[in-house]
Amino acid sequence: MAQHVPLSVSTREARGTAKTRRLRKAGRVPGVLYQPGGDSLAFDADEYEVRRLIRRGGIRSAVVDLTIDSDAPRTVLFKQWDSDPVRDEIIHLDLQEVDLTIEVEADVPVILVGTAAGVREGGILDQTSLTVRVRALPDALPRSIEFDISEIGLGESVHASDLVAPAGCTIVTEAEYGIASVMVTRAALAADEEGLGEGAEGAEGGDGEAPASDGDSSAESEGE
Repeated sequence: MAQHVPLSVSTREARGTAKTRRLRKAGRVPGVLYQPGGDSLAFDADEYEVRRLIRRGGIRSAVVDLTIDSDAPRTVLFKQWDSDPVRDEIIHLDLQEVDLTIEVEADVPVILVGTAAGVREGGILDQTSLTVRVRALPDALPRSIEFDISEIGLGESVHASDLVAPAGCTIVTEAEYGIASVMVTRAALAADEEGLGEGAEGAEGGDGEAPASDGDSSAESEGE
């Protein structure tokens, strides 16, 4: 079941760049709540609280019990947020109101666990996608989907079709969508070539004695 987190916001009447800038200086994040079949609603929230929720992880699939002013809580999902990487601040937030009885789609983090066999052989793990899109009832959205990469060898990849969705949840990302791969490095190639070279030398050397040629055998026969 998806986690439920509370968030309180205030109705925002003021619009415009200057007014929005003043809000941010006051530690408030301007945002928009999208309501199904209705107009969007502007609000502002405490920036510290919003940042804390986002940093806890899994917020994309978390069910938010949103309180606007003093109204009864509404069920919403985090839709999108914009941040300032220099100031480490959230500068805008979009929320989507949902019905707990209707399926929704959301991006869920993919967590890779274990150490890939290919990494143990000198390769490098490259996770090309951090999330996959899933469909489920809001309360059935998973916080994350884990995948054990222990058996992934050099040059092998993980695709969306390899992931296992929890009960009540369907992965809608394309089956061939790449999640991660173990890249072959120069060091791994060198180690592999060195191993092949040693094998070849062993085959040539045998027991250390060169086999007798046909000419030697003929000479011995003539001597007899």
